Amino acid sequence: MSSLIRMIVLVVLLISTTLISSLIDHSNYENSFKKNINYSDTGYFNNKKVVDSLIRGKELSDLINTNEFKKVEKELEKIKSIRNINVYRNTNLELQIDIIDREPIALLIELNSYLDSSGVIIKKDDLAYDSLPEIKGVIAESDINKIVKVMTELKQDNFFQNKLELIKFKEGDMYINIKNFDFDIRLGNEFHLKNKLNMLKGFYMYQSNNLINEKYKQIDLVYNNRLIAIKK
Repeated sequence: MSSLIRMIVLVVLLISTTLISSLIDHSNYENSFKKNINYSDTGYFNNKKVVDSLIRGKELSDLINTNEFKKVEKELEKIKSIRNINVYRNTNLELQIDIIDREPIALLIELNSYLDSSGVIIKKDDLAYDSLPEIKGVIAESDINKIVKVMTELKQDNFFQNKLELIKFKEGDMYINIKNFDFDIRLGNEFHLKNKLNMLKGFYMYQSNNLINEKYKQIDLVYNNRLIAIKK
């Protein structure tokens, strides 16, 4: 009898262990599909919906179930409109995904794309024009950093902040259009911007106090410490 009892006890223990293991596995499986997505939305993209769809696919769900979160992040970072993404398990062992979108600073008209402050070009079919400055014409890759530098300088200047309307290139020179300035501004290049903008502000103040108020078609800022105004 004692041998039979021992056998029964062992069978019961084996069944109990299997059931407990199964419950733990099931709990982990359930937790792997419980997720929280913290989304910093800039209003131009819908990456929460995109990420949610992707992590339900077999490739990423397999990586999530084996806690290969760095690999998951690497795949999701291929979405160019995402600036930063973190994938991990929170204290409740639930999947946590933190997403921060890129914020466009301009529209690349010819490319039907946004440009962000890091110089990243983000293709999008339905552009939201809002009040974003436009970049017109065919832009060389080498011009992107020039554009970002000029836009950053304008944004940091209290006088020109939020006044940029357009950037374009003609024969290698950069031109800009500013709100309330009814003329093209030929910057030439991205160098000595503070000095160029100070001359432009001086010209604006002069025009504001000038009773004659002459009309101009272009302002040239390509010469050392000189502003040349071309009349209409």
